[in-house]
Amino acid sequence: MESLKEICSRIELQKEVEEAVLAMEEKQEFSRADKDIRKLTEAENWEKARENLKRSIGEDPRGLKILYCMLKAAVISWGKYLEQGIEGKIFEDTMKCFTRFVEEHKASYGVYGFDRDFWTGRQLSLQLFRLGELEYEKVEEKNGERYISIHIPSDAILDSEKIKGSLSSAKTFFEKQVPSWDKVPYKCCSWLLSPALKELLGENSRILKFQEMFTVEEVYKDSREFMEWVFKRRDIPLEDLPEETSLQKNMKAHLLSGGWVGEGMGCLKAGY
Repeated sequence: MESLKEICSRIELQKEVEEAVLAMEEKQEFSRADKDIRKLTEAENWEKARENLKRSIGEDPRGLKILYCMLKAAVISWGKYLEQGIEGKIFEDTMKCFTRFVEEHKASYGVYGFDRDFWTGRQLSLQLFRLGELEYEKVEEKNGERYISIHIPSDAILDSEKIKGSLSSAKTFFEKQVPSWDKVPYKCCSWLLSPALKELLGENSRILKFQEMFTVEEVYKDSREFMEWVFKRRDIPLEDLPEETSLQKNMKAHLLSGGWVGEGMGCLKAGY
């Protein structure tokens, strides 16, 4: 089994954060939490395990303690990848979510931190994988409906050929690794599928070309998910929103005039 240090290196964790995580390892902090750390890698248990860990950790203003626990869990996840014959590149691409989220925290708040622990149990429990530009999550609703949920990482390049290549890789992956999920639909819930964007973007926009790949089935006008992805934070008053990109400028004017953005839920069209 690889060490925590090796995992940090494989996902290219920021040096400052790696040093903080390894210092916790050296002090054997949270050694009594090993049971819950292991449960972070179990699809049916990770959410409860996360709650237990957060409670036992106590004050964690930058989230580095829970990050340490989750990276410890990633060591176990790698063992499960090996058992299932999943290649190392997929592991690294998937687990680099931690590095990306730490970087995004700095972009938002000026310091390295981690505040996505509510999400990353999906990666640790082998429910979500990054395959090329996009991420794919196995979802099973309480009513028994199953589908692959497509997620768009912040560093994804929405080039049509790259997206098609990612989708092709996903279908090959699920056919091989979990054949029972081979024929389920692919869905995406994102601000990128908001119909409102048609008024804010040019016809050659990569975002609009991405939208064209989906049949939008539902629209959630009240969602504010877009704030974090477009403006980096959700707590900025509308009049203070940055205008560093044309999308930010257009969206800010749209919102100030009473418009909405929200998000859409779409199903991938046949043929992709």
